[in-house]
Amino acid sequence: MSINKKRTKTLIAILIIFLFLTLFYKWQLATSKYYLDRGDNNYNTEDYKQALKDYKYAAAIDGNRNIVYTAKIKRAEIFFASGMFDEAKKELFEAIKENKIGSEAYELLGDINYTERKFNLAADYYDQALEFSGSDIDKNIKIKKGKNFIAQNRMDLAEDIFSELYSENNGAKNSEVLYYLALLDFNKNIFFNDLLKEAGDSDSKILKNRIRKIENFISEYDENKNSDYNNVKIADLYNKINEPYLAVNRISAVLENNQSYRDAWIISGEANFIIGDYEKALEDFQKALAFDGHNPEICFWLGSVYEKTGDVQKSKEFFEKYELLK
Repeated sequence: MSINKKRTKTLIAILIIFLFLTLFYKWQLATSKYYLDRGDNNYNTEDYKQALKDYKYAAAIDGNRNIVYTAKIKRAEIFFASGMFDEAKKELFEAIKENKIGSEAYELLGDINYTERKFNLAADYYDQALEFSGSDIDKNIKIKKGKNFIAQNRMDLAEDIFSELYSENNGAKNSEVLYYLALLDFNKNIFFNDLLKEAGDSDSKILKNRIRKIENFISEYDENKNSDYNNVKIADLYNKINEPYLAVNRISAVLENNQSYRDAWIISGEANFIIGDYEKALEDFQKALAFDGHNPEICFWLGSVYEKTGDVQKSKEFFEKYELLK
């Protein structure tokens, strides 16, 4: 066989292999995209169990790094929403291997660590997310970073974040930015400030409801009451508007001065229950119960905490006691 014929056969073989690999890659890409789209459909219809499987298939086919990254992010979102934080983190670390500059992975890692009350880690991840985010996403991450500072009782840093956002055109129009800047102002001086009024004019029903509760509170607020009483009432308001970290900050000052203040322990327990720190909530409600063993509200909360921690017998016991006492 001549050298030319050998070269021709070799070239044909190479072309066949190249064609095969091209077709195989296209099949991979089409198949992984199919499972990604199907996962999105199941995600949108809240069939999360099937969505998890679809996203797993989309990532396993490995046809495209962007598809793998997106599938991992979606799986992490489902695990996070289900309270499966370790599984969510695993998916996110794998997603980062596919795309080291994707802000979504770092932002979600920040959210998970915030929920776990690992605030320093959350701040680090939010900072990493900000390195790679666009302007619209950037605003939302900064809001989360500001809330993270509030949870750490670093109010000055939180105010810096929200003030910076407010000074920007898009921030000034954002009702959540207005609300938190107003709330930080309210936290220092208990009055209905202009920012609260501005935030109350937004379309957000949630914020309108919270601001209405603040307004009602202010109309009944009595500055002549002793400071512990006022701080307990303010902390109670924070729980009612779903700002438990501000409640913890306010009520901690009361309990430092007065360990026998029953209502302060109840409100501290409520705040920690909202946060999800059931161990600390249980401790708070037990201390409240020691001062008032026949209080139906305390019994209800203890029943609720034991229900969350899976102690069915204790939960039943306190709910029954609540029914007898109410």
